[in-house]
Amino acid sequence: MDAAIFLYSRVSRIPDDTRIVPCLDMLEDTERINLVAELTDGTIVRGQNEISHPSIDSKKFTKDIVASSKSPDVMRKAFWTAVLESGEFPESDPHEVWGGLPKSSGGYKSVRTALASGSLIDAAELLKSRFDDIADTPLSVWDVDKVVTAFDPLPSPVKRVFYASSLDPAAKNIEVQPKPNRTVLNDIADCDAVIYGMGSLYTSIIPNVCLRGMSEAIAKSECKKVIMLNGSLDRETGRMKASEIVQALVDAVNMRYTAHETSYAVRDIVTDVMYPQNGGIVVDVDVLASMGVQAHECESVPAPSSAASPAAHYDSVAFVTRLARFLRREGVAR
Repeated sequence: MDAAIFLYSRVSRIPDDTRIVPCLDMLEDTERINLVAELTDGTIVRGQNEISHPSIDSKKFTKDIVASSKSPDVMRKAFWTAVLESGEFPESDPHEVWGGLPKSSGGYKSVRTALASGSLIDAAELLKSRFDDIADTPLSVWDVDKVVTAFDPLPSPVKRVFYASSLDPAAKNIEVQPKPNRTVLNDIADCDAVIYGMGSLYTSIIPNVCLRGMSEAIAKSECKKVIMLNGSLDRETGRMKASEIVQALVDAVNMRYTAHETSYAVRDIVTDVMYPQNGGIVVDVDVLASMGVQAHECESVPAPSSAASPAAHYDSVAFVTRLARFLRREGVAR
């Protein structure tokens, strides 16, 4: 785990004074565990990818694909050695890096440009061609973007997510309630703020906090506890409003529906919500206020989206400035 964190930190250029700690108690929970979602209609969805962005159904895309005759750069050791040494991912022709088609039928060279133009078919065509090139190799990496499948609706809304000891549908008594890393609990007790960052609500944020003892640690801390709302909705959140996202997080921290359930109030877990202007999530300020939660709008920059799915990105400088301001730590905004 330490090696993986070091590698990720270096490639991502995370500042040296930033500490990354696994959320789970790795000494106690040595068995492999998985994420499972229970939907409101009783459906059980097993595995993070299936909850958040399931695999593309190849039956939907029937175009003939011609694989590349040249091995993609990502399959070469020298490529990854250069990435690790430089800490940067090179700006190269997507076809050269990932393999597959040089261009899609619509003339797009990369998945991202196809998605930015709203052509999911072209994006999927490129993805499939690259998959054909490298899927059978040990290094099965390709230019995939969860946007391709992240908006297919779930059968019903998510009721809760939990950790499981097995993804086998036939397995019984699979639910487990791991403890958080002791370092995380100590840091929460001595921090300036708890920030629930952007990301997929049920597969990126909640898995870090639906742990035994986490609710007590967060509730006892007298610091600000801030949710950064995403700039758009996704498969997991459906049409949830800001207040519903807050309540879902609070329920998860309180480990609702389990034998370890606690009953801390909303404001014990969340005190503030930050959201970008013109984002895709409805921020019901009055309802949040009735829950004891303050809402803070932040300047944003436009993000590619369809007319039916508005989206926005935070202006990073404005966000840091506003966060520092209401935390009364102006020196942070540098």
